[in-house]
Amino acid sequence: MHKFSKIALFLTAFVLAIVYGQYSDEFARRKMWPMIAMSSTNSTRCLQECLNKYEFRRNVVVGCDLEQNGPDTCAGSALVNHDDKAIVLTFRGSVGSHQVTEENGSLGDKVDFPGGGRVSHYFYNAFLQVWNGGVKDDYLTYKNKYPDYEVWITGHSLGGVMASLGASHVSQMKFADPNKMKLMNFAGPHGGDQAWADRMPTLVPWAYRVVHRYDYVPHIPENPNWQYTHHKIEIWYNNSMALGDSYMECDAQESPNCSNSVPVNLLTWNDHGSYFQGGDACRWCQKASISQTTVTSL
Repeated sequence: MHKFSKIALFLTAFVLAIVYGQYSDEFARRKMWPMIAMSSTNSTRCLQECLNKYEFRRNVVVGCDLEQNGPDTCAGSALVNHDDKAIVLTFRGSVGSHQVTEENGSLGDKVDFPGGGRVSHYFYNAFLQVWNGGVKDDYLTYKNKYPDYEVWITGHSLGGVMASLGASHVSQMKFADPNKMKLMNFAGPHGGDQAWADRMPTLVPWAYRVVHRYDYVPHIPENPNWQYTHHKIEIWYNNSMALGDSYMECDAQESPNCSNSVPVNLLTWNDHGSYFQGGDACRWCQKASISQTTVTSL
């Protein structure tokens, strides 16, 4: 009886975190993080392991280099998670040294964001190329079929900032109800300026940036003259991100209490590829039972 009560309390906390908007390690680890794997493949292995019922059409890969005939590509997917009644948009991280070099070299170049403020030209273009290259069509197909479903948007690294810029774009252009959106940006660099960051709580009220320990990438660019500001809210794991590890939530933009408390000389790439201890993201999946699926769709 005692064991059943503990399970019931856990499930209640899990459901409340989803319905009422608090960050939950369980939701991040078991629901959002595995969808990162779907940003770069047409394989449905992860979906089969994670979900009882889903729809998936394709992974979209397009050129996104700002240089004419450049080699950079960007990728993403739209899919349907019927267990949780959500349409999921997921975006791939950088591939190859050329793309990383061009990203870093272009950070001084910003463009206007339609909702106000200015955003990274490279990162916003990366989202727009994938969105207009097929993800938008797939998303609208699903949205027309399932108009009451939530919209979950996620990605890691380049995919993380594409998720943030993409979520703000989807909301600004009225492709989704802001109050039915959930954004989880893992390890994304800065995406835009103060004005854009100030708009984010209105455009996407349920939005989190997850940062692992001393990960260098979320602090790119370091040069304050380029005037970038992260949107809130930051979730900082100052540990290995093992199951049960603690985390700190910082609700202010660029809070000095989370990852900005790390001295610059300690920032490292080593923590960038080890979110939730690295490895196969799909291993964290936990299929919902029929009863769980019913409850989480409230």
